[in-house]
Amino acid sequence: MPTGSRGRPPLHEGHESAIFIQSDQVEVRHGQDLAEWVVLRAGDYIHIPADTPHMPVNTGAEDMVCLVAQTDTTEQEGVRLLRPASLA
Repeated sequence: MPTGSRGRPPLHEGHESAIFIQSDQVEVRHGQDLAEWVVLRAGDYIHIPADTPHMPVNTGAEDMVCLVAQTDTTEQEGVRLLRPASLA
């Protein structure tokens, strides 16, 4: 993920995600209205429960690289992108 960029917030219906940060850092906004956040650095891990809105924001000085695992092998069918207006 390029430095200074942010993802579009998804919600994974019915399955969980596990994210391991391999390099640099990222802020992960999550929960109702993306009101909660945590800063993760290389070596950190986060669990995203099923049906939880979340959005990565690269706040580091370099591109962020992570490894993502999900509990559903057909996970793309359950991804619902949220409208940016929900970022308030």
